[in-house]
Amino acid sequence: AVAQTDAADAGVEPLSSTDAGGAVEPAAPVEAVTAPDPAVEGPVDAPAKKIVEVTGYADSRTSFTRSRTWGLVPTDDQPQLQELIELNAQLKVNIRERTSVYADVSLVGNIAGFYRSRDGVTKQEVALDDHNTAAAAPVVSINELYFSHEFRPEFNVLIGKKRIVWGPGMAFNPTDFLNARRDPTDPTFQRSGVWLAQAEVPLSLFTFSLVFAPQQLKSTAGIPTALMYWPTWDQKDDQAHYQFAARAYALLFDTDLNLMLFYGNKANDDFQKKFRLGASFSRVFFTAWEVHAEALFQTGSSRDYINSDCVSSSLAALKCSQERTDAISKTRLNDTTIYPRVLGGVRYSFSDDSLISLEYLYQADGWKKAQFQDFANGLDLISQGRASGLPVNRIPGASQLLGGASTDGLPSRVAFDPRAQHYAFFTFQKPRIHDDFTAQVVLIANLQDLSTLWTPSLSWSTTEWLTLSLYAFIPVQGPNSLAATTTGGTYVSEYGSAPFAFRTMLEARVFY
Repeated sequence: AVAQTDAADAGVEPLSSTDAGGAVEPAAPVEAVTAPDPAVEGPVDAPAKKIVEVTGYADSRTSFTRSRTWGLVPTDDQPQLQELIELNAQLKVNIRERTSVYADVSLVGNIAGFYRSRDGVTKQEVALDDHNTAAAAPVVSINELYFSHEFRPEFNVLIGKKRIVWGPGMAFNPTDFLNARRDPTDPTFQRSGVWLAQAEVPLSLFTFSLVFAPQQLKSTAGIPTALMYWPTWDQKDDQAHYQFAARAYALLFDTDLNLMLFYGNKANDDFQKKFRLGASFSRVFFTAWEVHAEALFQTGSSRDYINSDCVSSSLAALKCSQERTDAISKTRLNDTTIYPRVLGGVRYSFSDDSLISLEYLYQADGWKKAQFQDFANGLDLISQGRASGLPVNRIPGASQLLGGASTDGLPSRVAFDPRAQHYAFFTFQKPRIHDDFTAQVVLIANLQDLSTLWTPSLSWSTTEWLTLSLYAFIPVQGPNSLAATTTGGTYVSEYGSAPFAFRTMLEARVFY
């Protein structure tokens, strides 16, 4: 249930700063300033502000994935070997003192191959011919591209594509359904933003923000070709797809508080003319402990639920197909019940900048054990259909069942699509080991079946312009007593059903 790609996540900026509401702003490179000569009398002029600033990086990511061909999830389109090359440029132009343009663009090329699958009849692993897949497609990723102007210190506007995150969650943000989902295994990396127009009023203790974001409906190689409305040549509906968001931020008693109101129509989900309410807080205690919480409240759910009657057997699935009964549908879309999503967490920072983070996520509309049993039955039916010679795209509901979170921009290491009700995220980071090394381990745990995804990593800053990193991604099944079971006796848990047994990745990044 966690969809993974074989490339790294969106580009990282060498430095960044955080505004009062938690949004990450691109930072300019640090400029060296020569100290004044004490023997020289008179004031020394400050260095002039750059009109044009250009930074960026070149990145190479080589990954090997051991496909779980013996599992229930198809691996036909998952390359085991992949090489990704990314060239990134970040440009900031200060047109005037209060007017600037910023762009963050990546060109990505992929080479992928060594596909493996399982023969439906002999049940043996077979090699597949190399073929075009979404994981290996080249892309132009416009991560950010915006124009900003400050009319006065208390009022500014921004138009273009930008990352805006108001919640304090580290691994996951329940209130963020504008941006592509972040990668919980490396949440500090920047992500691709969304096309929007923003007006903001920053005051000493309060900040008020208003955002309008038309949804990107179609793109070609990462370049948007349709915003808000489907094009006439591919018109899936005649509705406007958009999201309004309003935020009131306050810094009171050393506590960051956010209150958010959302209103949208078919923006990244099937809700129409939908109001939602979000809230968050964050506070530091005793200089080292940070406590935060973030919540989203909405009526109904746009989550897919499996029809138990359609996956109980192959005959039941055939009957649903003949009667045109949906095997998977959004049965709670118009429900009037309130389904909150809440994340709470705590972080501890050591004196050497080491970090421990623990977060808990609750989703009232998430799948319970009965829904995961339906999921296991559905995977079993897909396996039976493939054994009969049917391709996955001809099995009703298979694409919805297999799921996977899509991203707008660069492929992510982990596309996190939480289906269950209860999750835990643990992160430990130890920097400056022998000055040049940083070690980290991230754990994502489904607390219902105790299946986990472990991500250890080690980074080496060889110089100030070159970083080498080694990553591993290891899904673990969890105890069989908590897993769902198929009719054939196969145990199914969320991360135990991942389409890979393990993945390793070597990354080299050169900054300029």
